Amino acid sequence: MPKSDQESLAIRSRFAMAAATALVVANVAVPLLWGDVYPFTSAPMFRDSPRQFCNYRVYSPAGDELPVVNWNLERVYDGNPVGYGVGVKPPPVLEQEFGVVPDEAALRKHLETQFARPGNSQYEFIDAVQDVIGATPERRVGVVRTNRWRIDRPAHALSEGN
Repeated sequence: MPKSDQESLAIRSRFAMAAATALVVANVAVPLLWGDVYPFTSAPMFRDSPRQFCNYRVYSPAGDELPVVNWNLERVYDGNPVGYGVGVKPPPVLEQEFGVVPDEAALRKHLETQFARPGNSQYEFIDAVQDVIGATPERRVGVVRTNRWRIDRPAHALSEGN
């Protein structure tokens, strides 16, 4: 191989090595300094490591199961912290932080506002069931607790409590 070809190859090799090094450095530095900037990411998926989460069911006064999406009780967790990445604004669901189990007061407040949504105001009350999913004593993942509450439509609340 002629000397000029060897020099040209060496220059291209050094340039390729410098470009690869710059890419690796950018892959570390960009997420730390500016957050997620395509194509660099801080790899947030599943870093929140939740210990528990909830599934919900909603029942009409007649006992029919209602779609949880109508009551904003669906889970929008995609592996990223809620609202992080993808550029999609999640709906105003109860679960704003995956792994946090809402108590009765938070669930009641959320559902009382949902009676104002189209189609929901026809019910005098609903029964909401919260299944808390987590580690079971048998060292498996499953339902560890089930809570059930009756939520009255605010304009026609019959009584405080259950």
